[in-house]
Amino acid sequence: MRIDTDAPAGGLELDPRARLRHYAGAFKRRWWMVLLPCVLGATLGWFTAPAPPSGPKGVTPTTVPSESYYRATHVLIRESDSGSGSSSNMSISLSQAAYLVNTGQVPVNVAEKLSLPVEWVESHVLGLPRDQVSSIEVRAVGEDPTQVVALSDTAADELIAQLKAQAEAAQASRRDGIVAQLDTLDKQLKDLNVRIAFNPPDRTQLEAQQRSLSNQYSLVFQQFAELANTPPPTAGLISLEGAKAKPISKSDYLQDLRTIREGASYVTGSSPVTTAPPTNDDVIQAADSQPVGPGTRAQLGGGVGLALGVGLVLLLDRFDARLRRREEVELASGLTVVAEIPKLSRKAHRSTEIQALSNPRSRAAEAYRVVRGAIIYSLSQRAPRGIPHGTPNAAAVLMVTSANPGEGKTLTVANLAAVFAEGGLNVLVVNCDFRRPRIHRYLIGDTPAAPEVPDVLAPRDTLIPRVQLVTGIGEGVSDANPIEVVALQQQVIDAQRGNYHVILLDTAPFLATNDASELLPRTDLVTVVVRSGKTTAQSANRLAEVLARFDAPMLGVVFNGSEETQGAQYYYYGYSEPSRETSPSVPTPPAPPPAPAHDAGSDVRPNEYPATNGSASIPRNGSASTPANGSPPVETSGIASPADQAQHRSN
Repeated sequence: MRIDTDAPAGGLELDPRARLRHYAGAFKRRWWMVLLPCVLGATLGWFTAPAPPSGPKGVTPTTVPSESYYRATHVLIRESDSGSGSSSNMSISLSQAAYLVNTGQVPVNVAEKLSLPVEWVESHVLGLPRDQVSSIEVRAVGEDPTQVVALSDTAADELIAQLKAQAEAAQASRRDGIVAQLDTLDKQLKDLNVRIAFNPPDRTQLEAQQRSLSNQYSLVFQQFAELANTPPPTAGLISLEGAKAKPISKSDYLQDLRTIREGASYVTGSSPVTTAPPTNDDVIQAADSQPVGPGTRAQLGGGVGLALGVGLVLLLDRFDARLRRREEVELASGLTVVAEIPKLSRKAHRSTEIQALSNPRSRAAEAYRVVRGAIIYSLSQRAPRGIPHGTPNAAAVLMVTSANPGEGKTLTVANLAAVFAEGGLNVLVVNCDFRRPRIHRYLIGDTPAAPEVPDVLAPRDTLIPRVQLVTGIGEGVSDANPIEVVALQQQVIDAQRGNYHVILLDTAPFLATNDASELLPRTDLVTVVVRSGKTTAQSANRLAEVLARFDAPMLGVVFNGSEETQGAQYYYYGYSEPSRETSPSVPTPPAPPPAPAHDAGSDVRPNEYPATNGSASIPRNGSASTPANGSPPVETSGIASPADQAQHRSN
């Protein structure tokens, strides 16, 4: 079963546990996308927090009620009732004066003098009128005794200054009005005197108006004289008792805060508003007007950054169609994952090291041996394809391909050649990717891909015993005809089928060119290489569909770069990798005999060894061979051993 090609990217239908692992892997890969916004948000929250207000003498008001609470009250009394003998010009009532304590210009001036926020001052000071005794109480509450005393005294002083300024402004306005009225009357009298001087017919009426204006002028001038003799205006209030800090309970503190928030009743003789016992909401409301500290803002910023990071990871994962898990590969391609090759380090991935040869006891080498076993079993269930008439004991032709470049098919071919050769099989590797040849770097080294040899179709010896390579067909030729190159590759396969046990084809990417599809008629088994984090679901699905249309004999998928080889990790726990030096407890296996030189006209095949050397053989269609010593038959290859092949040709 394959997924729908129209399905959205990353929209594979996985079971809940697989989907959970999928998301866990997404966050594991992009952990920095979550950490970076979280740290950035916390940092911005910390450094952008407003500086806490500082009170007098370095005292800083706290934002949350602490264990100690204080109240300070400064008492103001009417000046006329103080016995000082000074005249009082207070033009507003006690209730109006008390209202000005935390409203208007008074709290602004207090905040400026004490270097406190205006909002904080307004929420911690209140004026309470006492009409029965003609006084005003300026009350302040807080958590520091020095601060509440300074707040109460400063608010009382600023209230007196504000009332005095208002009285002076009122007196100046009255004086200006009287002066303006005198100027008007004087002008009118001068006009009448001028008219009377000409002895007009209505002289009698004009003289009557003159007497009336003179009387008005005298009355207004008398008011002006009285105003000039009036003492300077005062606020009408004087300080009777300075503030003193008194400890109060938490309940009283919260009640005062609520009274200040809701506003006291300024009716004459009233007392502060009585409220219900404080609750948790009261504590929250009492702290609403306080500035948020840097720690709280850092937590909020970190939380917002964390949410943004998680959302970004999920968004990218939603549109990421790259395959990273075995379940996703099988669901996208409909093919079975034969083996999961562990992820190599960057250094190993960039090098041309063959893991099955350099580290034969590594997890990667064991994974390639699993692929070898799957190939042998699958070939035993299939009939050979594309064998020319008269070719006895033909080699098994294995195609290794991928959907796109860079998915590790060449590395897979090199390692499969090594594991087949270590089992005693003769292997021929044919480079079928003439546009970007790379297999020679693994098997030969840094020598040129197309050496100057008389016959490019002739196999070349490699660094691996029992493995030979055909390369150079069409390589390095800019105007090479792909049809002719593929025809030569087919010719090599047909000519060498009887000389080897296995022929590995390192093809070009299947979806990029048409070369690999031309070799399918001569291929016994096709292996698809998928690389974790590179191959997309669409590419895997498309490749599987194309191979199904060609009726290609499929083995399955080799999953390259898998980060989840749990079984292998458990098995290899505590199992160290082999060192370059041979362990004294493990005997060193004898090196295989060197391969003889290839002679195209001879019946002796390259890498041919006696059947008694213990070499493995690939079973084909369940055939069995009987040993010469008469022992029971054992399962062997339809591709006979080299000695059997030589005997067959001699007959």
